[in-house]
Amino acid sequence: MTQEMSEARLQAVWALPPERRHAWFVQRVRESGEAWGLYANGWALAQDAQGNDVLPLWPGAAFAQRCATRMWAAYAPRRVALAELLEEMLPELAAEGIPVGVFFNPDGEGWPVAAQELGAQLVGHARA
Repeated sequence: MTQEMSEARLQAVWALPPERRHAWFVQRVRESGEAWGLYANGWALAQDAQGNDVLPLWPGAAFAQRCATRMWAAYAPRRVALAELLEEMLPELAAEGIPVGVFFNPDGEGWPVAAQELGAQLVGHARA
């Protein structure tokens, strides 16, 4: 279930350094049971500094929507249930060697994490 956030709260979370946004993402996805990507006839992809594909994900629709600009202007937020993320998407990404760009901000700064590592973090937090 998604919850609306105040503009002040959105801005406060964006202001966190990437590693803190990553931790916030993991906690929030575990609590809500969902992550969000951008979708338009396929998932939006970013590129890392080496030019490799990265799948950006956010902890809520409002965050994804804020990043649907420039090259992602035609994309819309799409929900990914945690079970689908753990059982389907992350294993597929791991097999293809595509990391996840956790919680990009509107300036394109995110925290790249190997898909398998993110899956372990999400499962680990479930048992904590």
